Amino acid sequence: MSATKTKLTLEVVMAHREHIHSLDLWTYSKIEIPALEALSGLKRYLNLSGLTALTEAAAEVLSRHEGILELRGLRSLSAPIAMSLSKMKGGLWLDGLVRLPIHTAQALTQHRGDLYLRGLRRLSEPAAEALSTHQGFLSLGGLKKLTMIAARSLAKHPQCAMKDFRK
Repeated sequence: MSATKTKLTLEVVMAHREHIHSLDLWTYSKIEIPALEALSGLKRYLNLSGLTALTEAAAEVLSRHEGILELRGLRSLSAPIAMSLSKMKGGLWLDGLVRLPIHTAQALTQHRGDLYLRGLRRLSEPAAEALSTHQGFLSLGGLKKLTMIAARSLAKHPQCAMKDFRK
């Protein structure tokens, strides 16, 4: 496994644009907006899991991405950033999130592709109710504790995958 690199620049992206699928983008902890703009035009899998924070400007650029987008390094997500990311076309992997405030959950329900939130261990009843309206596959496989009300809400979602809580 490679060590984490600091910043992904436009120069690096342009130098490897034709072979970007083999570039370990997940090793970068920061990314310049021009590099994101160059990457967002590529309709393919994009793993930026080395990023631990995302600005609203960066999220707006990523909203134009088409394909799978992995952002597993994010531990939290504001509602405005979630709203921008929800506009993208393709799968959105946010498995690093450890909490999901209701406003962020509501924003993510606007996403019309697969949504992976497997880092969540708990989910509030209001967040579960919001996520039940998401259209697309929803993965919540990391949940350890869920109230009956939250479980009933998620049961309304036709494509929700989570662990079996029965003993």
